[in-house]
Amino acid sequence: MSRPLVTIGLTAYNAADTVERALASALAQTWRPIEVVAVDDCSNDGTREILEQLAKRHTELRVFATPINGGASVSRNRILEEARGEFVVFFDDDDESLPERIVEQHARIADYENKFADRAPVICHTARKLVYPHGEERVEPTMGQIEDKRAPAGPAVARRILLGTPLEDGNGACPTCSQMARLSTYRLVGGFDTSLRRSDDTDFNIRLAEAGGHFVGIARPLVIQTMTKGSEKSLAKEYRDMRLLMEKHRIIMEREGQYDFCRHWLDAKQAWLERRRMDFARQLLALGLTRPVLTMRRLRMALPNAGLNRAFSRFHTAGGDLRKS
Repeated sequence: MSRPLVTIGLTAYNAADTVERALASALAQTWRPIEVVAVDDCSNDGTREILEQLAKRHTELRVFATPINGGASVSRNRILEEARGEFVVFFDDDDESLPERIVEQHARIADYENKFADRAPVICHTARKLVYPHGEERVEPTMGQIEDKRAPAGPAVARRILLGTPLEDGNGACPTCSQMARLSTYRLVGGFDTSLRRSDDTDFNIRLAEAGGHFVGIARPLVIQTMTKGSEKSLAKEYRDMRLLMEKHRIIMEREGQYDFCRHWLDAKQAWLERRRMDFARQLLALGLTRPVLTMRRLRMALPNAGLNRAFSRFHTAGGDLRKS
């Protein structure tokens, strides 16, 4: 039985120092057949030229460029437009994946579809090893890692993301850099929202969950995510897009009577990430006095991510990266 073609989507922006390594990781995948669709988002450091030179040596690579710098969501949508594969797996320009990543993710999706999906869309993420500039390394899980049972699915996943509602096997992040699904799954929800530059992956997951998607995971860290700084990355930009995302999905939070609480919780979290400890304490106290049950629940849900958030804060605040846009 022949294997389906898998499209590896590689987004690239000002990654001249890392994109060749990322591409080598894509081409080293043990799964065949593959195609690699790389989209350069108006880099000014020679990234596109590097990709075009590599395409002359690797027939599996096709290179495209955006007309203006639009962010990762624009590049991802271009990948979906150009994809010829039955499945799409996303790679970032500064990350590496283990050679067996596609094999393991395809097997996880196929097994779950046969046992539990009942024709519902299925998306698969893997755990990741995060490598920070100061030398710290962390392994971060994803949701749906428990095998041989139904994975988190449907609106419950959207509530978990937006409201912090407890969900069995629902802890862990679902970033695009560790993601694989059928091309039809991406097209089902219309791809990525190009108005969001930093939270388009979270928005995609919310919309897929609302469409009945199942979120399966792999506990083994098949992606090595190198945390590199860039002009498009800052706490302020993360906060801005999270506010936009919350407004977009406001109806989900209002259904549970939690929109105002979630907005103030985000403000408190931002104060903590920016190391404004007095502001954080003041905002947390106000939340505790007005919504004590929700506040305690959110704190309990946040505890497993405390180490990740500390590392994330150090990464962004080193060198004074506060409120820059």
